Amino acid sequence: MRAFIKGIGSLAVLAALLFGAVEGVAFLARYVGRQVFHGVNPTVAAAAVTAMATVLVTVATLVIGRYLERRKSVEAEIRASKIPVYTRLVSGLMRTVMNPDSSNADEVAQFLREITPDLITWASDDVLLAWSKFKREAQVLAAEDTIFSFEELLSAIRRDFGHSGRQVKEGDLLALFINDIDEQLTRRRAQRGAV
Repeated sequence: MRAFIKGIGSLAVLAALLFGAVEGVAFLARYVGRQVFHGVNPTVAAAAVTAMATVLVTVATLVIGRYLERRKSVEAEIRASKIPVYTRLVSGLMRTVMNPDSSNADEVAQFLREITPDLITWASDDVLLAWSKFKREAQVLAAEDTIFSFEELLSAIRRDFGHSGRQVKEGDLLALFINDIDEQLTRRRAQRGAV
């Protein structure tokens, strides 16, 4: 809902800016038109204005189109770089979560040191914040509590890939690989209620 309201607000601001820009250009066109075409045959003036407007619209369309094309290209390159980083992160953390006894602490620490620069470079703000929260909580909290930060990280990654996640509730992602997640959710909700 917040994203929808934010989108509507952004759309309203964009519409106001566009309207202001059109009014500004129209004012300038009228002013310049009066100065340039003062005393000129109205038919010739209308033809000249039409020709200039055609040229301006064509140039503006080309410039805006190129800008949007370049922006889309950059986003595609960033997305292509994110996919392997996120895949490596999720795979490495899943190995640790699924087999905590077989995970060597040194190997896990090495993995975290290697993946962090890639995340700083390629991760979206939401993923980066979720990663930071997960790392901090993993050092302080019990594994049961940390697992929910891991789910927040997974959700942030999924959102960055374009999944809305509206139907995915707390515990749904964890239920894919943790058998007693319902019990943990019950305990977690009870702790929240007690606080």
